[in-house]
Amino acid sequence: MTKALTLFGHLAALCARLAGAALLAMTALLLADVVGRAFGHPLFGAQELGEMGLLIVIFGAVALLDHRGGQIRVDLFASAMPKWLQASVDRLSAGLTAALWFTLAYATVQSAQLSQMFGLKSNILGLPKAPFQYALAAFVAIAGVGALLRLFQKVKHD
Repeated sequence: MTKALTLFGHLAALCARLAGAALLAMTALLLADVVGRAFGHPLFGAQELGEMGLLIVIFGAVALLDHRGGQIRVDLFASAMPKWLQASVDRLSAGLTAALWFTLAYATVQSAQLSQMFGLKSNILGLPKAPFQYALAAFVAIAGVGALLRLFQKVKHD
């Protein structure tokens, strides 16, 4: 289990690095667009590229966030619950999180297949939508694997 968690940690870090690179690219894009607007020559398609990049920034970092335990937790009643119930709630939470991520990945792959079949492209630059949708599906599937590993780790320790 430790080896799987270590391997997943490296994969999550790689996803986060891709998200960081996308964020840097978006920053440069925004800077170029703002400077261009100041001189009356905005960057063509900047908004569209920013929207596509934002998908990578947000969902690329999710797996690392989950791996490092950075989720928001509301534990108003945790101190009043017995340990066995706390452990059960933690396992349920990890299971539901995995189900959510895998469902989102499945739905996104379905959407990407439709986009690919119909040849859907962005309005301004004509970028195909399917590659971005497949990337999003991969990122959330990786996050789902992380949630499953967390679930298995909790079951093993309890």
